Amino acid sequence: MPIFEYQCDHCKKEFEKLVFAGEEEKVHCPGCDSVEVTKKMSATSFMGPSMGTCAADAPKQFS
Repeated sequence: MPIFEYQCDHCKKEFEKLVFAGEEEKVHCPGCDSVEVTKKMSATSFMGPSMGTCAADAPKQFS
């Protein structure tokens, strides 16, 4: 499920929101209810089925 990080341009509150395609314009700040929010760049957190749980388990070409 697509969970995005946002920051309110008005009160500067940072929050996460589950947003589906086409619903981006419906995002508003839970602190002040402003619709002036900026989507933050965030790192993905997923792991493929062939990857291990630490860097030592990664294939040699990824080191």
